[in-house]
Amino acid sequence: MLFRHVFAIICFLQLFGCSQSETKSAAEIELELNSFIALMEYDLQALEEEIIKLGDTVQYLYANKDEILLNADRSKYSFEKGLANNVPNEDPNLSTIYISELIQDPKEWQEAMDLVYLTNSLDEVFKNIIKKHDVVSQVYFNSDKQVNRLFPPYDARTMLEPDLDLTSFNFYYYADSLNNPDKKPVWVDEIYIDPVGRGWMISLLNPVYVDGELKMVLAFDVTLNDIIETYLDRFDRYFIIVDETGTLVAGKTRGIEALSFPPLKNHAYTQTITSDSFRMEDFNLFRSKSSEVRKMASKIILSSEKEYFLKEGEVGLKICARRMEKLDWYVLDLMF
Repeated sequence: MLFRHVFAIICFLQLFGCSQSETKSAAEIELELNSFIALMEYDLQALEEEIIKLGDTVQYLYANKDEILLNADRSKYSFEKGLANNVPNEDPNLSTIYISELIQDPKEWQEAMDLVYLTNSLDEVFKNIIKKHDVVSQVYFNSDKQVNRLFPPYDARTMLEPDLDLTSFNFYYYADSLNNPDKKPVWVDEIYIDPVGRGWMISLLNPVYVDGELKMVLAFDVTLNDIIETYLDRFDRYFIIVDETGTLVAGKTRGIEALSFPPLKNHAYTQTITSDSFRMEDFNLFRSKSSEVRKMASKIILSSEKEYFLKEGEVGLKICARRMEKLDWYVLDLMF
């Protein structure tokens, strides 16, 4: 991963702090919190650079559209009612392609198929991106031609309705000219349930314009499980991540329970959020059953305070908080 050098420095600082004293100083605690955020920000920047490169690749395809369509392998995918490379016989090296049943006009269908042929070479590109970046769970694009190409392949027939309007979802319209006039990569940092079954996630979007026209929106999806495994589990700290609304994004079990969130299913937040019974409002600081937790949320999120001492009965803990730059998230460091 691209964060190896940053992480090596962090490990050295952690070891140095522990060797000096069993109780870390305020400066050392702040350093670890800032280092954790810097680690995530570093990788987020790398993903932005990667999706820009992917956009350049798509621009090249459009610049050479006539030649590519002339020589396209039109037998690479076999379609059945708008779906190609669907389970149970999918090729793991190919994307799953979905064309909405909203496309009924023969001319529009041909335009959709031309987009499929034009972008066939992206399968290998998508696959390599997932290999390169551990936190990226899937790569795809959505087009106003109602075409979705997504890697790795999935069971589209059972997971998607056949007549979806792809442009009606936030992973498309958040990147359009109305919501993203700068036409740059943009994060959908509010957690949402993935429609193809990979749980709760966030997305990085990148619009692709050709001659001033939005042709498609590229996307990288990052699941909350990946965030926990890649970042939180690498630190011996009780970090909690919440978004600007106070909703829990990720965290370790003890820290989550200390903030009076509901009991965790099988003691794992990732198992809780992928269950059918998950209710996002149950994991919001502003809706906590604890008045102290609600007060803490107001001080940190609304008043931008960086420290808070939370006391519940006989239990007290100090909380240090910092806001991330690329995402509207807050990282809380809970010290028991």
